[in-house]
Amino acid sequence: MIFTTQELVTEFADVVLQTHGKHTQFDRSASPDQASASCLIFLQSAELLPPSAAVIITSVEVANKILDHTDSFIVCVADLRLAQSAIKRRYDPYLNADLEWDAIHPSAVIHASARLGTGCRIGPNAVIGSDCILGDRVIVRATSVLEHQVVIGDDSVIHSGVNLGYGTHIGKRCVVQSGSVIASEGFGFAPDASGQYHPIPHTGVVVLEDDVHVGANSCIDRGTFGETRLRRGVKIDNLVHIAHNVEVGENTVLTAQTAVAGSSKIGKQVIASGQTGVLDHKNVADGAILLHRCGVTEDIPSAGMWAGTPARPLKEYVRNLALGKKVARLEKTLKTLQARLDDDS
Repeated sequence: MIFTTQELVTEFADVVLQTHGKHTQFDRSASPDQASASCLIFLQSAELLPPSAAVIITSVEVANKILDHTDSFIVCVADLRLAQSAIKRRYDPYLNADLEWDAIHPSAVIHASARLGTGCRIGPNAVIGSDCILGDRVIVRATSVLEHQVVIGDDSVIHSGVNLGYGTHIGKRCVVQSGSVIASEGFGFAPDASGQYHPIPHTGVVVLEDDVHVGANSCIDRGTFGETRLRRGVKIDNLVHIAHNVEVGENTVLTAQTAVAGSSKIGKQVIASGQTGVLDHKNVADGAILLHRCGVTEDIPSAGMWAGTPARPLKEYVRNLALGKKVARLEKTLKTLQARLDDDS
């Protein structure tokens, strides 16, 4: 598909500071080292300027350095990464449409009671259950399953091999990556006197508000009663587990292999680094940053950096690490002295 720089500048007028050069056309985005004469690139430094590119998105500072060294059309922006997020999503067709299939693949199974908005695309062997409601321009890719009464907002993308359990509500512009399971049965069992475990039915739902991203092979359990809720703008990485009745606050980021146990509440704009663990019924304050395989065994009462298990403020955690090394050296010294005393005796 061919795009024009006139369209680009008009559509993204809110982020474009200035332009240089003659308007042109481009057909795709690429990295500077793989760019051709028909590509749009995002250039972080003048040293990475390629021999040819149709369009260069960059900062004013870098633009001033390369003006005399390129004939490309240059677009200056204030924040290159934010511009890349908006512009690349717009011009990457895979994110906007399944161009390889008809709008609704003939092998898809769609219940007669399901309602699909305009411009939806349903891939091969996808299943849309009874009373599902899909907004406009929703994409459901191959082999995904939507159980009954799933609701999906406009412009959301459900990638291949996803399972959305019954009653799931997904907002606008959400992305669920391949292999994820949303609204699976929560992990709850009651032992009897003999030690045998009996399942506790989980009949709640999962709600993903607008602009939520769920990484590949992540699992979000439905509530026992009520709901498990990820609020607007939450981003979770691959291989994340969120248990029943958890609430995750707006614009929080949970990275790979993070696990949040049942009925915990994660605040707004929290960042959890890889392999963070949160015990059940714990609260994490708005703005907390959880580092170094953080183990949340008690409530995190305030914003700032926390690390280790059990979680401690970062300065205390680092001080304890240093103290541990000193204790190890002291132990070695004591053993040496003890050996000398033993020899003297």
